[in-house]
Amino acid sequence: MILVLLVISAVAFFVSFIYTDNPISRRMLTLISGAVVLLSLLAIVANYYDHYGLHKVSVTSTKKIYSADQSSSMNLILYQKIGTSGKENVYIYSTKLKQKTPQHTQADEYTTNKVKNISSNTAKLKTTKTYWEYKSNASKFWFGIAENGHELVKRVNNFEIPKTWIRLSTSQAKELKKELADSKFQQQVKKEAAAYVEEKMKAAVIKDPSLATNKVEQEKMEKQLAAKFQSEMIKKLISKLK
Repeated sequence: MILVLLVISAVAFFVSFIYTDNPISRRMLTLISGAVVLLSLLAIVANYYDHYGLHKVSVTSTKKIYSADQSSSMNLILYQKIGTSGKENVYIYSTKLKQKTPQHTQADEYTTNKVKNISSNTAKLKTTKTYWEYKSNASKFWFGIAENGHELVKRVNNFEIPKTWIRLSTSQAKELKKELADSKFQQQVKKEAAAYVEEKMKAAVIKDPSLATNKVEQEKMEKQLAAKFQSEMIKKLISKLK
């Protein structure tokens, strides 16, 4: 509507200045229409550059996320560096179990990604989007033609990741997967794992002789020790990759 007012006031300014014979009337009409033209232009410029008639509104949504690579027993959140500065990354994750193609965060100037570890076992993504919205129906009436309502200002993705999850770059993930798939490495790890579990079990039996006859507790402890060994082994591999 502001453009319509600008056009009408500009026409009125021209008509009053050229075709009005009465000097007083011409002066008054020219002054009023000229002021409306000027104010309309100022309002348009303020709306475009300073978002006059708009205010910021933030909306937050939360969703559960899953490992980026669900073919692995590890829970991973991956990232891909963008640009040459390395200051910003695109993060890769899944929103469903058994998801074939993972999703990724947006690669644009509006998006910021943050990752923090939490004690919970559930990974979450909290996204806060901030928009420019019209302050009132009157603002929408005057500036709606510009269609700058609901314009994205910024998007902040807050990843809340359990401490058991692993954060890797896509290149590191490929190297880790290649290493774990190597047959020689698997044989070596299998031997080291068996020796580790045996040593810890012997120490546990010496400390608590009742374990020697408790098969259920033995199996439970062996699984725990095997999982611990695997976790420590993967951490060592990752530290080498980094």
